[in-house]
Amino acid sequence: MLETSLRLDAQRRLLDVGTVDIVVGIPTYKHARTLPLVMKTVAEGLARDFAGLKTVITIVDGGSPDDTLAVANQTHLPTNVKRVVTSYQGVQGKGSAVRGIFEIARALRARVIVILEADLQSMTPDWVEKLARPILDNQYQLAIPHYLRPLPDGAMTDLLAYPLTKLLYGADVRQPMGGEYALSAELAQRISARDVWETDVARHGVDIWLTTVAINENVKMCQVRLGVKLDDSRELLLSFDPTFVQAIGTLFRLMDIYKRRWQEGQQSRTAPFFGNGVVSDVLHPWLPTVTSAALGDAFVAGSRRYARLWKSALTPSTRNAIRDLSESPDGATRFGSKLWARTVYDFATVYNQGEGDPDKIVAALLPLYYARCATIMRETNLEPIAVENAVQEQARQFAIEKPYLLHLWETYVPWAWEGVR
Repeated sequence: MLETSLRLDAQRRLLDVGTVDIVVGIPTYKHARTLPLVMKTVAEGLARDFAGLKTVITIVDGGSPDDTLAVANQTHLPTNVKRVVTSYQGVQGKGSAVRGIFEIARALRARVIVILEADLQSMTPDWVEKLARPILDNQYQLAIPHYLRPLPDGAMTDLLAYPLTKLLYGADVRQPMGGEYALSAELAQRISARDVWETDVARHGVDIWLTTVAINENVKMCQVRLGVKLDDSRELLLSFDPTFVQAIGTLFRLMDIYKRRWQEGQQSRTAPFFGNGVVSDVLHPWLPTVTSAALGDAFVAGSRRYARLWKSALTPSTRNAIRDLSESPDGATRFGSKLWARTVYDFATVYNQGEGDPDKIVAALLPLYYARCATIMRETNLEPIAVENAVQEQARQFAIEKPYLLHLWETYVPWAWEGVR
């Protein structure tokens, strides 16, 4: 593992900045179009809400081939808000950028680090204050977001990260994979010292990893209401999605690391809300970024592409149910909550105990995930209240099926890969 993710020129520039109270870090990669709005919104909030404190916006880039770095340097900021713009070294991904932000914050002796994504559209100037305040007031070490997010953009959290985190670790944290959070300098230092920065954590697994570590290692954490999250959504890669593979792979890997917590049972962990925040009143259906029909097509294509791997990864009853859906004209929108819970448990078990390539295991889950997402889109017509009810019902189904997971985890043997189970 590299001793530092910061390049030498960045280390030198930090000497000119001095010490600060708050570092707002924005990881970037090809965000030249969306970054100016985010930087200006952050700067407005810092200048208004923290006029008496020293603040800096730092952009840590992953080698963007577009004008991201030029835009980051040229975007106008108030005179009392400093900036540091640099690129990181090491494994390419958001996690490496976050690690670089932590290092910058340590060098500047910051009290609070706020991480924000570079493609936010719905962010308001008060997001930074809402996230940073619990840390500045020394009440919490980690503040994570609570917001409403439309499908399919929020589906990884709704269908995987949220129900699994709630089931496994007893923490009702609605956005465990949220891309925006604030943490104390002490926690950031502990996190950056972990030997994980050559794994998927350094790519797109950092958000779920940080939350899961915090839950299981008794970090004092809270949730902050931010209203609605809309972003400049990346195009869904229906045949293969590295973000999905890396984030869900990290989620599955953590199940093995913390298996004693969920196998032996655990006390519920609380993550109370800090402040009043904004409770979203959005009631109208969302306009989806991709249709349920497109997701259904990806499911059908995946049933052909991953047929052999599904035979290895799924128990016979689950595999037969999925095969029937793949052969039905509307099967992709009839993927029920119980079948989804058992599918996820099959894949999580094989990911950790099987002999195959773990990345290929998660990639083979992707078409099934699309089918479950398409099903909820059909059932709810994307009405926010109905979607949230469906997500909560899915979480309840994960809990109901926990005995299935426990039995599978305890009895699975690698030679069962050929479907003999």
